[in-house]
Amino acid sequence: MESRTAAKKDKTTQQIGTSTINQKAEQTATSFSKRWNQNKKRNNIILLVVILLIVFLTWGHFYYSVDNQMNRALNAISDPGTNAGKYVTSTTSKVTINNRTVKPIQTYFQKYPGDFEDMKKGFNEGSKWEDYEFVPKGRAFLIWQRYKIQAEPSYITVNTDQKGMNITMDGQKLGKVNSNKDTSDTDSNESSNSNGQSSYSQSFGPYLPGLHKFVGTKTVNGHTIKTTLNSSDDEITINNGISNQSAQELLSSVFSSNVDDQDENFVNGQNNEGYKQLVKMFDGFQHDDGILGANTHVNVNSVTPLSGSKYKVNYQVKFTFENKNGDDDDSSTTKRIQVFKYNGILVKTSDQKNSYNGLKIQSLGHAKKVSESNEKED
Repeated sequence: MESRTAAKKDKTTQQIGTSTINQKAEQTATSFSKRWNQNKKRNNIILLVVILLIVFLTWGHFYYSVDNQMNRALNAISDPGTNAGKYVTSTTSKVTINNRTVKPIQTYFQKYPGDFEDMKKGFNEGSKWEDYEFVPKGRAFLIWQRYKIQAEPSYITVNTDQKGMNITMDGQKLGKVNSNKDTSDTDSNESSNSNGQSSYSQSFGPYLPGLHKFVGTKTVNGHTIKTTLNSSDDEITINNGISNQSAQELLSSVFSSNVDDQDENFVNGQNNEGYKQLVKMFDGFQHDDGILGANTHVNVNSVTPLSGSKYKVNYQVKFTFENKNGDDDDSSTTKRIQVFKYNGILVKTSDQKNSYNGLKIQSLGHAKKVSESNEKED
């Protein structure tokens, strides 16, 4: 009986204990609910912030991973239609970096996809490719490491045959070649090339590398002449004229006994008046019994641009004749030398079939005798 009574008492005690715990739990929940409801707006905001922070950190970990940053940068740098300025940096603050200045890099890799693939491979291997490297650059939200494509700066050297030529790159003015006015880190010099013609050079920079559009302009004799060149090289040549040697080679080819075969070097070919005059003149030499032989030598003094494709050439031609003296019994000869000067017109054409890259004679000019001499030979 006592055992049964004790068991019942224990059961009752357990029930009372459980009830007490339940009551306390209910009281705690009720108290928490009351406190939550009292500050519901604040607590909801805190909960939302916590959730957003977790989402933000998860997103940032994925978005700013090295691989994803590299993919975004490479995709942008290979597409000229994308604004890629934010993906590029350089080793010097002297370089201006924005969507416009980065465009030549994009144009280069679009034109040369093989180089882009080589750079991409190098970046994936953690190595530098040519002037480009994928490097850490600052932090995003002070948390994640940010990466960019680092481009080594370029210094552009422009060579030209025109002193004072104005140079622009991608529509932006660089300056004048050999202008005695320094740009940042600019050198200039004047020299003579192998053709005996003055040449000028000047360096500009620093700038971002890439495929740039260079334009050289200069006003000569009231005409503005313009030359355009697309290049990714560090040294370029922009000539608004033609060399003395090129003009001399062309003129020498037509002041010869085989001028009949040189019609392709004249504007309008066989219908050109200069061509007709030379053919008639050399035919006369060959049919003159008093002329045993005739040689010519052309010397170009200067070539002056008149427009973007037309040039005035000042030159002299030395004619050396071996003439018979007297009747057939006299075996002596006389060397007769005549020098004439001309101001002719040469033009650049799109006809690449001749031997001078489209350079042709429009007009030989009028001959003016400079000197004449005779020398008798036994």
